[in-house]
Amino acid sequence: MNKKNKILLIEDDQELLKRKIEELARHFPYEIDTVHNFIELQVYIASHKNDIFIALLDYYLDGAKEGENVDFLIKHNIPTIAYTQEYSTEIRDILLEKCVLEYLIKKPNSDLLYSIRLIERVYQNNFIKALIVDGSKSFRNKLASNLSQFGLESLQSSNAKSTLELLHEDNNIQIVIIDLDISGEIQGMELIEDIREKYPSTTLAILGMSPHGYNSQLSIEFLKKGANDFITKPFVKEQLNLRIMQVLELLDTIKEKHIEATIDQLTGLKNRRALEIESKEIITSAFTSNTPLSVAMIDIDHFKAVNDTYGHDVGDGVLRFLSKLLKSSFRKKDLIVRNGGEEFCVILEDMSLEKAIELFEILRVKVDSSLYVDSKIKIDISISIGLFYGLENNIASMLKKADEKLYEAKNSGRNRLKI
Repeated sequence: MNKKNKILLIEDDQELLKRKIEELARHFPYEIDTVHNFIELQVYIASHKNDIFIALLDYYLDGAKEGENVDFLIKHNIPTIAYTQEYSTEIRDILLEKCVLEYLIKKPNSDLLYSIRLIERVYQNNFIKALIVDGSKSFRNKLASNLSQFGLESLQSSNAKSTLELLHEDNNIQIVIIDLDISGEIQGMELIEDIREKYPSTTLAILGMSPHGYNSQLSIEFLKKGANDFITKPFVKEQLNLRIMQVLELLDTIKEKHIEATIDQLTGLKNRRALEIESKEIITSAFTSNTPLSVAMIDIDHFKAVNDTYGHDVGDGVLRFLSKLLKSSFRKKDLIVRNGGEEFCVILEDMSLEKAIELFEILRVKVDSSLYVDSKIKIDISISIGLFYGLENNIASMLKKADEKLYEAKNSGRNRLKI
């Protein structure tokens, strides 16, 4: 996915432009580019349209016929918030019909918190996808057009089978919008249950839809089956955007809390909790493919002496130093964990024993030849490694065998690998 990182501010009032830039700069780290008239806008878009994730637009822009600037941005698929000095129901209806993201007024601090949420949400939407599940192709296309103005790339499905296949194939899908009536024997309500068996509400948002006329009990059933929220057709575009924004914000918060709970704060590596959770999936996958795992326990030699001699701040620095070496020594998909204290664990999938030994030996030599430097302090460090190669039903038994090999490495002189 193309990660866009610029806000385009389109305004011909210089004083208002200055205030808007100051306001945006206080809340966002993103680059803010400006244009002052329609000609500048055309020139700018010709070379920078792939950098912009949202445009904030003066509806009455110098050099443009009424609405021409909006049509221009929509043509280039740029999410747009349009402003006027005074609120107009007529203009609002025109803009929403054109699929503009939102219509607001220019007054200072008007809808400020909402604007901030909206801009941040559109930016975050650059990194994810939506999946639209509905029996009507024309409705799916219309909804996809609306979502594109929210910065959301979308995939489409008409039935349960293709929905589950798309979810399996694309882990960028973060929200599924499901209609009650879809093609095939399995309908929307049952599909939500099937999705929730594999994708909990902590990792995937579901927004249910139903035609107007169904009773209120239906919304309750959608929620019971696992939907995060529910909306009735036909809906106002702003209502849909707000529902999507709320469920995705909640999903982001849950994920942030989950990350906090599974990351070691000192080193930035995964922690013991993450090891317990992620190792289950790794073991299941290894049994499915009938491939062994490389499970290593790693310990810093004489680490207590480092703490006793130089203090715990230096000891913490050594732990961070080794963590960086670990991250740079293995693949992104490999699980690297700080178990606690000076002890680390690494789990490698899809690798021969010979290759695993080679990687761990390279790591051991790299650590042994590196100096930890802190101000005027220089410390030689080394590591001992115990490696288990094979496959068992649970991580605890494999860690125990790797730990036994680590004990052998320690007792036979340290700074070595035992298998």
